[in-house]
Amino acid sequence: MHRWVIVLVIGILVPGVLGAGEAKRVPQEYLDSIVDDDPNPLPRGLAPGETVPVLDWADRIPLTPPTGTVRTPPEYALNDGMLIRWGSFNALLTEMTVGVTTGTDATIWVVVSSGLLSSATTTLSGAGANMDQVEFIIYSADSVWIRDYGPRFISEDGARSIVDHTYNRSRPNDNAFPDHLTTLWGEMQYDIPLVHGGGNFHLFGDGEAFMTELILDENSGLTAQDVEDLFMDYEGLDLTIMPPFPTWYDSTQHIDMWMLPVADREVIIGEYPASDSQVYSVTEDAVTLLEGRGYTVHRTPGWSSGGTHYTYTNSVVINEVVLACQFANANPGYADEDAAAVATFEAIYPDRQIVPVDCSAIIGYSGAIHCIVMHVPDVEPPLFADGFETGDTSAWQ
Repeated sequence: MHRWVIVLVIGILVPGVLGAGEAKRVPQEYLDSIVDDDPNPLPRGLAPGETVPVLDWADRIPLTPPTGTVRTPPEYALNDGMLIRWGSFNALLTEMTVGVTTGTDATIWVVVSSGLLSSATTTLSGAGANMDQVEFIIYSADSVWIRDYGPRFISEDGARSIVDHTYNRSRPNDNAFPDHLTTLWGEMQYDIPLVHGGGNFHLFGDGEAFMTELILDENSGLTAQDVEDLFMDYEGLDLTIMPPFPTWYDSTQHIDMWMLPVADREVIIGEYPASDSQVYSVTEDAVTLLEGRGYTVHRTPGWSSGGTHYTYTNSVVINEVVLACQFANANPGYADEDAAAVATFEAIYPDRQIVPVDCSAIIGYSGAIHCIVMHVPDVEPPLFADGFETGDTSAWQ
């Protein structure tokens, strides 16, 4: 039986109600002094010798989905905070942590091995992070790409629960992290019987969700209807499966490399040169589809250079702060594209703080900042100051 999404809407996320201040920027000389503990990080795509895990469909049948009323909050809704993994791209993680903990009241949960706890604490505090909003989870994960292996959170009957998938990389410590978090936080966990990378997934507050056909390629024997049914059963979402970018352009084929939900029925789709014909077709067809469904579609630049896919849709929206990808620090020739992306975010979010974040070092690994965080939603609907609840459908924007 399918449980159709129920959108419970209370209040509006208004900048300032969270008691946040101005998001601080970390001096460049401090960022330049930060050294990665793992100087050779795993890529977001398959590393040499890695394979995509294979699940036997017959073994998936006994798994049980939630039985209560299920709602999956969108990323642009109110969040308790987000998860990151420390060890590689530490300067980038520091820049993000400082911006979030000083610009919102969100918590940053830092997944870190015991041997790196002291240096992570010193680095983040020295950069100016609000350490009252930083919590450490001692765990030895394999990679920084926590969006792809981390837990997806749902609300079941008003309580936060975890939905876990089999990570589409042969990285056992990464794959086991949601199990560890389930035990640590004491939350219910449901195992959705799919091989999946979490960045190939986006959703909106009204229950619509999107991913690319990668999900079918990595789950042979399943039809599109099978996958759609699973996301309805486990997360209460009405899923649309869309064509992916070709692997020669984007090795991940994840939808978060060219789409970013920003509000109910409002989205950013990357805008690519017509000369990149396959990519251009995918994104322009997506614009046509979404506008036909009543979405407002914004555009930010996207392109490929030297075998690297550059995108601004892999940015992060969290409460009062928008962490916006930037690339001109390493290549001044991209200054116009950086400015255009920031201008788009400013137009969408005139009352939120737009914090530019240098993604030059990470983008060559087939991902950016959305790939290295996992939002932890506040599943309890916010209240007005007087506690009065309403049915206003703008609540989770």
